[in-house]
Amino acid sequence: MNYDWRSRAFIALSVMGIAVAFYHAYGELTFTLNSCSLSAALNCQAVFASGYTTFPPAGSIPGVPGIGFWVYGVVWFPLCVVVGLWAIRRHGTPSRSLLVPFLMIGNIFTLYPWDIEINFLGGVYCLVCVSMYFINYALTFIALASRPKETEEPEAAQNVGLEAK
Repeated sequence: MNYDWRSRAFIALSVMGIAVAFYHAYGELTFTLNSCSLSAALNCQAVFASGYTTFPPAGSIPGVPGIGFWVYGVVWFPLCVVVGLWAIRRHGTPSRSLLVPFLMIGNIFTLYPWDIEINFLGGVYCLVCVSMYFINYALTFIALASRPKETEEPEAAQNVGLEAK
């Protein structure tokens, strides 16, 4: 199967998301994301140390521990690859009718960490996290720009009809 640019871009961005998500997971689990701390405002370590990097927020639901954001990325982007490849094989392109609602789940989820970084932390951002948000936004844009490939049957039927006249 020949993949169009949208399909190749969707797969490449999903794989890039996997790489960034695993980098984020490794950094958070080993406390080694110092290379991501460029300034007071661009500081992954400060975001992770804030205690706001779980969903649901730690302690907000009694008896339910918060799940680290890194877990969502490690699950989300491989799921994007699987769903994206399925849509591409079925429709010949990253079908917007299927992928946009799916990707909007991720886009809506990013509102929570954006709120943390902007409001609770006063404008301190994790570049690794922000890169994952933008990868998901780019995936959504690609899905919006895609439409199912036209089948050749209607065109062939028109040609047959013209030949008969």
